[in-house]
Amino acid sequence: MAAFSIIVIVAASLLAPFTMAAPAYTHTATEIDWVTVEETVTVWLDPASATSPPVVVAETTTAVATTTTTPAVMAQATYTTPSSVETAVAATPTVAVSSSAAVVPSSPSPVASSTSSAAAAASSAVSASSISASTSADCEGEGDACVGDVTHWDGGLGACGWSVDTNSDLEIALPYEFMGTLSNTNPYCGRSVTLYNPTSGTTVQATVGDKCMGCVDRAIDCTDALFTAITDGTGDGRVSGIEWWLN
Repeated sequence: MAAFSIIVIVAASLLAPFTMAAPAYTHTATEIDWVTVEETVTVWLDPASATSPPVVVAETTTAVATTTTTPAVMAQATYTTPSSVETAVAATPTVAVSSSAAVVPSSPSPVASSTSSAAAAASSAVSASSISASTSADCEGEGDACVGDVTHWDGGLGACGWSVDTNSDLEIALPYEFMGTLSNTNPYCGRSVTLYNPTSGTTVQATVGDKCMGCVDRAIDCTDALFTAITDGTGDGRVSGIEWWLN
């Protein structure tokens, strides 16, 4: 029995290395994860460039392949992570900037043209300069014009029956001897009158609105507005040589 036991022990000691050296078999499983990464590319251009090209955004797709080793027998698992990155780079577009300058059309030169009012004023001045005025004429029309001093009064309720505004109305008061004793229904009330300044050539249209008790010969009284207009603002209260006639 002792000899058999020795044989068993020797056999066991010879087989033990083979048992512990048995190989471990493993199976490899591969998993692929797809990860999308966005990258922004900023393009800096010359500030003097007239047109800025668009900023190009390149989308990069990264494929990561992950390999996992799973042991089939009692063996430590080994992890291997091979990865490959594919980057797509978009080409920056070339921007062509034209150096030709825009042509600005030249503004046409203004053409001077005379207005109808200027023409009418010139016509009146030429016509009035050829008249012959008198201090005793009937004052009916340009051909029988009168001439005399002009003064101004404060306006108010006049002999013609209406209120005269000296600051805005262009009205005259006729000499009392010329107009007569009749007041409110006087035929001269409301008639149109032309006044002409032979010194400056100024012509003004006015209306008969009152009677002047202090005017002699063919002198007339004017509202402040009319006096300023016919004397071109240079009168000092009385101006001589102003011609006038009833239209």
